[in-house]
Amino acid sequence: MNSQSQARQIQRVWQQGLARRQFLKWGLGSVATVAAVAAGGFALLRRSPRDAVSRPGWAADLSDDEFHLFDRAREVLLPVAGTALVDSAAIPVVQNIQRTLNYLDPVTRKELGAGLGLLDNIAVFTHGCRFVDLELPEARQMLDRWGEGGVLQRTLATVLKQLVYSAYWQDPQTWQPVEFDGPVSDKWGLSYLGNAPLPGPLEVSAQETTV
Repeated sequence: MNSQSQARQIQRVWQQGLARRQFLKWGLGSVATVAAVAAGGFALLRRSPRDAVSRPGWAADLSDDEFHLFDRAREVLLPVAGTALVDSAAIPVVQNIQRTLNYLDPVTRKELGAGLGLLDNIAVFTHGCRFVDLELPEARQMLDRWGEGGVLQRTLATVLKQLVYSAYWQDPQTWQPVEFDGPVSDKWGLSYLGNAPLPGPLEVSAQETTV
């Protein structure tokens, strides 16, 4: 799946998961609360050694915090050491994520950025440090818990995982170890037609009567 197709998928997941606008306002409003608390008594806990490292020049469309979050998520979600799979450090994972995010509409991009900021900072309250500074087992456990949590938590965990996994596997370097020779749609020149709509009630009834 290319970056543009992945962006459509990410936008769909985000909008479906947070369709209730009031809930979205409440959920993303907590980002401001986290930031306010961090600016006070939690400021020292929120500091990270990664803060001293600026994002590279090619990451101009990401904030420093976003760059560090995606780079850490790459390490957390792609533990390929000891396998035949290509090390994620050799793949431009964060660059591919940035490319996908650039296809999002501005409103979704802003909301998603705020949500991911919440995911990074909320760990200060539960672990005493940000997500980017958690040990690998703790970080994986946090994402697993969020994957089974409330709507906002599930949506953020799902989006983060989809961004990282698709950014890794879309690179042709990752295909040979799993004996994948590329998308059929690319080889055959098939255009993207979107998702087929689910059948309506009348269509389902008609299908049932013919079985």
